[in-house]
Formats: sequence, structure tokens, C-alpha cells
Amino acid sequence: MATRIPLAKILTACRAWCNTYLKNLVPYLYIAPALIFIVIFVFYPLARTLQISFYEWNIIRDRQNYVGLENYVRLFFDPSFRQILVQSFIYLLISVFAVVVLPILLALLALQLTDKEIDLYQSLMFFPTVIPTSVAALVWVWFYLPTRTGLFNALLHLFGVTQPVQWLTNSATALPAVALVSNWKVMGFHFLIALAGLKAIPRDCLEAAYIDGAHGWSLIRHVILPLFAPTGLFILVITLLQGLEYVFVPIRVMTLGGPANASNNLMYAIYQEGFQFFRAGYASAMSVVMITLFGGFAYLQYRLLDRRVNYDR
Repeated sequence: MATRIPLAKILTACRAWCNTYLKNLVPYLYIAPALIFIVIFVFYPLARTLQISFYEWNIIRDRQNYVGLENYVRLFFDPSFRQILVQSFIYLLISVFAVVVLPILLALLALQLTDKEIDLYQSLMFFPTVIPTSVAALVWVWFYLPTRTGLFNALLHLFGVTQPVQWLTNSATALPAVALVSNWKVMGFHFLIALAGLKAIPRDCLEAAYIDGAHGWSLIRHVILPLFAPTGLFILVITLLQGLEYVFVPIRVMTLGGPANASNNLMYAIYQEGFQFFRAGYASAMSVVMITLFGGFAYLQYRLLDRRVNYDR
């Protein structure tokens, strides 16, 4: 004779199951809107880019030809791509100094000022950040004019340099000239982050170190910089991830990647391949390589440096 399970026990078991598993789902319900947004606007475009990279596709045509890894093979044997890759790393090296090291040094100097002076200093440093990038680039084009009417050539003329410098049409000066504009534009924002990180260092730690005899460089090296390390690591990581994005508009306005590709980088080259030459497959392959290189490099750098960062204050 079959044993009958009372309905009350079934309901109790269902209630216990719901209490156990549905409670575990509650946190995911809170983050579901953000996850849906990320899936639609981040993961799906990434997957679609990877898919397109295996095709030869002119985006003004409807036909797509599957070519497998041909775009990647062509990419790695393309000397212009190697040039662009090297120049991208040069841009990032300049950015590390200009928007990581320099803002931190300026923030350390700003701490020596009074509160009113710091407020004025912050406003002056942050002012370039609120200027539209295209407008700032056009102003810098006037600075770089290859005549004596250009600001920089006029200053050089005062020091006896009679031959105007071709800042934006010379292969040797085009890349640093464009990098200067992009880094000038974002340096103020990184300065505010660095200054906030330094102000957040507990004053009692500094006073204790000062009483123990730490002064000047020893105080900075052994007390301030270790406590500032989490903020410094954050500034470094966002610079590596967004450094090429910072310079996109200045390149577009000032040089178009020239002369002879001398001021180009991966971000702008992808734009050229995809939206000027309409080679969507080749542009997608470049995008996959860029994401892999810089995402992997940023992750590795974060993992290596994070071990030396102390988050306890």
C-alpha cells in the first residue's frame, strides 16, 4: 500500500525550498538592471565584433565572406599595423608621465598651500577638463601654426629661432604634439583624484611619522606614498585603459593620423578601417587585438601592483 504524503508536509518543503533558494536570488535581482545593460551594450558588441573579425565585409555591401583567421594573419604581417602598435605604446608612456606622475607631484605641491590657494589652484587645473575636446584641439591648432603667427613659433622666434617648426606636419613632432593636447585636457581631472587621495590620508599617521623623525623625502616615500597607493593604482589603471581614447578627438581634428601615419594609434586606426575604408572585418580584427593586448596588460599590471598596495588605513 502506497504511503500518502500529507499536503501540509509538501507545502512546508516548498516553503523551505523557496526560503533557501529565493533568498539567494535576491542580490541578483538588485543588480539585474546593471547586468542587463552590460550584457546588451558590452558583452553582445564584444561577441559581435569577434564574429565579424572572421569575415571579409565591406559595410556598404550586404555580402559577407567567411575568411577565418585571414584578417588576423594579414594584420600581423602588416608593417603599418606594427608601426601603429608601437605608437600606441608611446602614447601610453607619455600618458603615464603626464596624467599619472605629474598630477601626483602637483598634488603633493598643492598640499603646501593654504585652503584658499588650493581652491584657486584646483579651479585652474580643472578648467581644461570642462572645455569641449574639439574646441580645445582647434585652439591648439593655432598654437601649432607653422608660421610666426602660431604661439609656439612666436615664442621660439623671441629666443632667436628664425625657422618656424612644422609641429603637426613633421613626423618627429606630430605624435608628441597631439599627445600633449590630449593629456593637457584630462590632467586636471586626475589631479583632483590625486589631491583627494592625499587629503584622505589620516593626519594622525603623518603626525606620528613626523614625531618619529620622518621628514621630507623619507616621509613621502615611507608614509605618504604607501597610504596613497590605492588611489595611485586606480589612476594608473584608468590611464592605461583610456589613454588611447583621450587622444582620439585631437588626432581627428589636428592630424587625421598623419603625416605618413606618424601620429596614428590603434583606436583611430580602427575608426579609419571601419568608417572610412569600410573594411569591417579587418577593423574588427584590430579591435579584438587591441582589447586582448590592453585588457590583458592592464589586468596583469593590476595583479602585480595590487600585491604591493595596502588598503588598510
